[in-house]
Amino acid sequence: MASFKVIVVGGGLAGALLANGLQNNDVDVRVYERDKRDVEREGYQIRLGESAMLGFRACLKDQDIAAISKSFGQSSVSGSTAPTIMNSRCEEILDLTAIPSYAKSFAISRVVLHDILTEPLKQNGLVTYGNAFSRYEIIHKADGSERVRAYFSDSSFDDCDILIGADGSRSQVNREVGLQNLVSINTHWAFLAKGSLTLEQVYELPSQLHRGPIIVFSKGATLYYSLYLPSLQAEDTDRSARDERKAFFFWVLSIPRSHSHYKSVSEIPDKFEFCLDFIQDWDPRFGQLLLTAAKDDGTADIFVSPLRASTKPSPRWRSMLKNSVEPFRGHPRVWLMGDAIHAMQANRGQGANQALHDCAEILPELLSLHEEAKTGVPPSTDQVREACTRYEDQMAERAFTWVKKSGGASIATLDMDGFVGKFVYYVGRIVIPIWSFLYNIFLYPRSETS
Repeated sequence: MASFKVIVVGGGLAGALLANGLQNNDVDVRVYERDKRDVEREGYQIRLGESAMLGFRACLKDQDIAAISKSFGQSSVSGSTAPTIMNSRCEEILDLTAIPSYAKSFAISRVVLHDILTEPLKQNGLVTYGNAFSRYEIIHKADGSERVRAYFSDSSFDDCDILIGADGSRSQVNREVGLQNLVSINTHWAFLAKGSLTLEQVYELPSQLHRGPIIVFSKGATLYYSLYLPSLQAEDTDRSARDERKAFFFWVLSIPRSHSHYKSVSEIPDKFEFCLDFIQDWDPRFGQLLLTAAKDDGTADIFVSPLRASTKPSPRWRSMLKNSVEPFRGHPRVWLMGDAIHAMQANRGQGANQALHDCAEILPELLSLHEEAKTGVPPSTDQVREACTRYEDQMAERAFTWVKKSGGASIATLDMDGFVGKFVYYVGRIVIPIWSFLYNIFLYPRSETS
């Protein structure tokens, strides 16, 4: 049996999920994560739909899937949900849950999910922390076969048959392989806050947040606010015990740079005050939402999140790099997944879902190469190229559709305070109920039997 080894660069959700799938199928795998093992992670929620579940079912054992399902928030009791669109007057414009074809989801703490996915890997010593990927080269062996040599920030290296870039929207693997389709969105600043709330504090927030996230569109700015509410367990009959359970909040306020005299976000002396000032003309309840991030002294830890997206590469992008002066560019033994190839805006909540879905498509191709190695002959580069092409064709057709649906590489300047908001409101009240009725009669039964 010839050796077959996969290196995954990036120990986030998708990288860890894929590594689980490989480990569970007895494939030699090693994960390299640039963050240190004891890095402090704060909780916030992500929302998972059917795409994520496809990845879980492909890669995880039943007990791990059960652990994830038990960690879904309160929405798992009432069913999957979608965001509610509002205007700056705190008026509900459209509950996207009412749209039958809108991708709905369940909430889960990102930290809880990450811990579930990484624990089996850590138990088997498969993750190397605090070691960032630097570059790679192709090693030609005496028997004519090829391997990838990956170099890391501590000057160490490791060899593998397939190198997987799962290192996010600033992917070094993407840069080194020569694709370079990840782009920055410079028209807006995105201010982010996250933290925990007692359930007593949650009761004081707008009721729409108990159903799902809210999104406010006003004069080119966007506020996204979501809560992760822990599931109500049967044993939580005592009110005081329930109140000790923590909820997590997460908000992002995207502000057009043109609305400020600051040239750089680094010039803003108090980012929290800047956010509060920007929405001072909005309904006061939105100010209260932002104030959930405030500490006892009135300050808040506000992060500036780089806005990143991607452009769809040509199906021939690897062959187009073949004649490069750098012969390792575009090599079929270096694959990309998740935000490392199809970074997208967060407004549809599909970034993590599509990254996890990638695992369901990439794993079978890796397992087929592993089976080939069991014959005693390592997979040839032509076989690897064919497997890579099958994966990328599937992934690109699906994931870049979501990149486009999420806004592509620009932010739409929507305003729900005027005519557009009224139009969407009446469409939601008149057209969508009819659409939902017809969908449930003609399309939903067909999808169940297909």
